[in-house]
This record gives sequence, C-alpha cells and structure tokens, in this order.
Amino acid sequence: MFSTIEQNGNISVVKTNFTWGDDLTKVIGIIERHFDDFNGNGFYPHPDEEALQRELLAVPTLRDFAAQLAERKARGLAITDLGLAGLSEAHRNAVLYAIALTQGFPTSTDQKTHRVAWDVRARQGVQSKFVTFSERTGTADMHTDSSFYPMPEEQFLLYVVASARCNGGESLLVDVEDIIAELERTEEGRAAYALLRTAQVPFRVPSVYAAQDDQVELFYAPVFHDDGHSMRWRYDSIEKGLAARPDLATPELVAAVKLLNSIIEEKAPRFRRQLPDDTLLWADNHRTLHGRAMYTDPGRHLIRIRVSSTPNARRIGPSGISAD
Repeated sequence: MFSTIEQNGNISVVKTNFTWGDDLTKVIGIIERHFDDFNGNGFYPHPDEEALQRELLAVPTLRDFAAQLAERKARGLAITDLGLAGLSEAHRNAVLYAIALTQGFPTSTDQKTHRVAWDVRARQGVQSKFVTFSERTGTADMHTDSSFYPMPEEQFLLYVVASARCNGGESLLVDVEDIIAELERTEEGRAAYALLRTAQVPFRVPSVYAAQDDQVELFYAPVFHDDGHSMRWRYDSIEKGLAARPDLATPELVAAVKLLNSIIEEKAPRFRRQLPDDTLLWADNHRTLHGRAMYTDPGRHLIRIRVSSTPNARRIGPSGISAD
C-alpha cells in the first residue's frame, strides 16, 4: 500500500501504490449518513464515534490503510499522492476525518468552533492578541500540539491542500530522543532535563483556543512526561505563562527552558521537507516536535486533525462533542 521513498531515522516519506476505487464513495457515504451538521466542513467528534469507527474499518481500503500505518511503527510518516486532490472541500474533509477516526478519536480542542478539521493558513484581520502558528505566515517554532491542555493527543495529521509557492514553508519534525541525547551531553543539560521532568511549568492557552479571548488561561505540567521520553512543548506559550506567573519564574527554571529551546531550534537534527499537494503527514505528538520553515505565500493551505487514543467522552479538558 505504501512504497518507501526515503527513511530518516524514525521518520519516513512514502508514496501510495493503491487506488481508492469504489471505497472512496463508500467512505463519503458513511460520513454523510452519520453527520447532519458538517460544522463548516470541519466536522466534530461524533457522539457514536466508536460505532462509526468500526463501520469505517469495515471498508477494505481504510482497513488496510490503518493496518499499514500501524505496522510502520514510525514517529513520522509523509504519505504522498493520497488521492484526494480532486474532491470537494466537504468530501475531502470527510475522508480525512474517516482516516483520522481509524487511527483513534479525532478531537476538537478549539473551544469556540468545536471543529475537528482545522484550516492551517494565514488569516486576514485576526484580532486575537496571542495568534497561533496556524493563522499566520512566517515560521512556526518547534512544538507539540495541545501542549497547554490536560491530555495532549497522541497523534496528529496534516494534509497538504496547497503547498507554499514561494519555495518555503517546509515541514519540520524533531525526534524527542534526539533532543534528550543533546541534553545529556552536558552537566547543564542533564540538570535541565531532570528539572523539566518534575517542575510544574505554566503554559498559556493561545487566545484562539481559549474559552474567552480576553481571559488569560494557564495550564501547569512538566515538559517531559510519562517515561521522560514524551514531551509537551511550546516555547511562546511557556514564556507567556511565566510572565503571567512571575512567582514560578525561578532562575533555574528560566535557564532550563531557554537551554532546551536553543537545543530544539538550533542543535537537534531534524526532518525538513517541502511536502507537495495531496500529501498526508502523520506524526506522534508525544515523541516528536513539529514546526515549519519560513514562508510568505498566503495561499499555503493545510488541514490539521488531532487524534486521541482515548474516546472523547472519557477525555479530560476541551474535546467539544456536539449534538448530531
């Protein structure tokens, strides 16, 4: 189903070698039957998502696609020529939602719109004081999605509708293992790693995701979690969190955060590729950081879907299940 083009550590670029055939129509039909409100073609976590997941996995192409993805055991996978370029927005997003649901449970971490499929493209006239990476041109620092929520999703998908036509906007991935290896090279790095596994670091929620645009929302958690080989990270969110809680901004914590950021942005090896149109990028949101290189083309357009291993009804924090 996938032919490997390139292998870069735990991250691969593959090309599809299958055709959807009649299964594309079947997938779209199933989604349309289960959703009365498409939520601006962004969908929402369906109340009967586990039953819907089982129904979608009965479609042969989707079942095989999910199995191939699971067998790869990669931390990042760029799948080119997905076969959705000719579809309407509604049908394309329906298939992307279906693919995401076969991997877990798509979430709507945006508390305002409850959309699952989020447009990553520059927006004109955005008024929020804390604009997120997905709403502007330029670079995006390395980060994990939902770092400022209690349960960051384990996976995310990015689908390239239109790549930047300015020879920029390359997708970037950094393996957490490579970050830890850099930290462990020095005594200062080892001390920072130990501190960031235990310290309750304040993360500020970007205004676009907050319940109220004029309200400062903070979430507290260690940067390294679980076995110490998973991360939640967004440097600007931490900076603003520490500014809102200066009592927590000890010299040791500030130095550790700055050191880690310099390693992430300047020293850790990274996957860097200009992904063509109709490419699906899948990544482990706990064990990789992602970002993008500089770009200026406002026509660049991606679709992002975050995927949790836990059904939305059992998640803690924003998940936004809407009525059908």
